[in-house]
Amino acid sequence: MCKPIRDYLNLTRDYTREIITFGGLCLMCVVYSDFKQLAQTQASTAAHTVEVLRSMDARLSNLEQHTLR
Repeated sequence: MCKPIRDYLNLTRDYTREIITFGGLCLMCVVYSDFKQLAQTQASTAAHTVEVLRSMDARLSNLEQHTLR
């Protein structure tokens, strides 16, 4: 019963670098996808903010024109 466990532990000891590399690549993919989602969210928020500021500028310009008359 201990022989398969010992063989498994020897295998993990022999391929430690490969296992860590594969884990690092998986972690990099997860971080990249999370960063990509964050960047898309920030871009849409920035576009919405610009649209709100443009509408406020138009309304303010309209009010200034009415007060100057």
